Amino acid sequence: MEAGCARHEVVKRVQFVTGIACLGGVLLPDRLYVVPLWRAIGVALLMMAIAAAAGGCATLDLRDGIDDARLARQAVVAGLPGVRFWGDEVPADIGAEVKRRLPNMPGFSLASVKLKERPVVDILALSGGGGDGAFGAGLLAGWTARGDRPEFEVVTGISAGAIIAPFAFLGPQYDKDLEEIWTGYKTSQIATAQILPGLLGGPALADTAPLKALIARYVDHRMMREIAHEYQRRGRILLVGTTNLDAQRPVVWNMGEIAASKHPNALHLFRDVILASAAIPGAFPPVDIKVQVDGKIYSEMHVDGGTTQEIFVSPVKVPFRAFDRLYKKPPVRRIYIVNNAKIDPEQKVIRSQTIPIASRAISTLIKSQSQGEIYRIYRMAKDAGADFNFIAVPREFEVQSEQFFDPVYQRALFDEGYKVGKAGNRWLKQPPDTIAQN
Repeated sequence: MEAGCARHEVVKRVQFVTGIACLGGVLLPDRLYVVPLWRAIGVALLMMAIAAAAGGCATLDLRDGIDDARLARQAVVAGLPGVRFWGDEVPADIGAEVKRRLPNMPGFSLASVKLKERPVVDILALSGGGGDGAFGAGLLAGWTARGDRPEFEVVTGISAGAIIAPFAFLGPQYDKDLEEIWTGYKTSQIATAQILPGLLGGPALADTAPLKALIARYVDHRMMREIAHEYQRRGRILLVGTTNLDAQRPVVWNMGEIAASKHPNALHLFRDVILASAAIPGAFPPVDIKVQVDGKIYSEMHVDGGTTQEIFVSPVKVPFRAFDRLYKKPPVRRIYIVNNAKIDPEQKVIRSQTIPIASRAISTLIKSQSQGEIYRIYRMAKDAGADFNFIAVPREFEVQSEQFFDPVYQRALFDEGYKVGKAGNRWLKQPPDTIAQN
């Protein structure tokens, strides 16, 4: 192959390393530990040198993707046209948009409790966080034990939150499943290392076949029937976010619409959406989702929803009041945001070296962006007169993880979440960065 091809591959490896930096580490073989970034980049640079010396491109991408933004906007999942939104859309008429995008959307809040004849709409938003999803799972179990956990009319999830969301949606009877998922598995039961193929042209450093099997074990036909019932008969909404990497745009999936469709591919798509939402770019392979435009089948590449938004409360970016017309009377809204990570700044002495400085800067950027998203939701809540509630991993939790999925760490974090949920006194009424710190 030509030397230019090898140089192009080196550029792609550098871009890959930059992406992995966002994780604060990289997955290594055997035990798939998360290791310090400077070591990860050292390994990556060595592999890049080998790739450049080889003088050729390892693989060719034969995926039939969509390179036209206009066509991408028209793409639908074949046989399931009403199952998703672009998460960054700002429609002028939300009623018309819901009718166009989700023609089978039932009436909202059919089962809501009423407050002075107004429906009460409880919204639960679950963020990403990798193994820190154990916190959200524990929080829900503790909340159940406390005895005042609402039945949420709307549940949303991103990445780790996407794995929790279906169980949270269906209620306390699934708390034990959540505990098992988030405390009973180690890294080798979630992903299998494929470092060399990943660095030399493959889609990722790990194969997520074990995670796919794990999702299939818990997300079955019975769960689909229960979600479809809650969606069709009671008007409750379950949403999961992914990122369409080709389009560089967030996608919000109406999981109830998928579950209720009775389409032969519905269960497969439901599982794939959850897997895609948790597919950390570079570390885990993207999920290929087939779509259709004008009778032609294309491939979309979907990855971790946190790539475009770490948390969300609405399928599109419009004020809450825009949804009021979908109810008989304007609802009373209560919003609960569960951040599966620490949100507070964490003091740490950083070495005066390029890689540690870059690593710290990127992790700070991610935390800052998350704070921005939380503040935007807070402003939406304030503008609509909604009750805002926020919770995150407590700053005093200091147990350290020894691997990507560490059962010991996750048991400790689950227990911490349980304690916080049962106490019920750690919810903040405004974003933490707007509260004066001592």
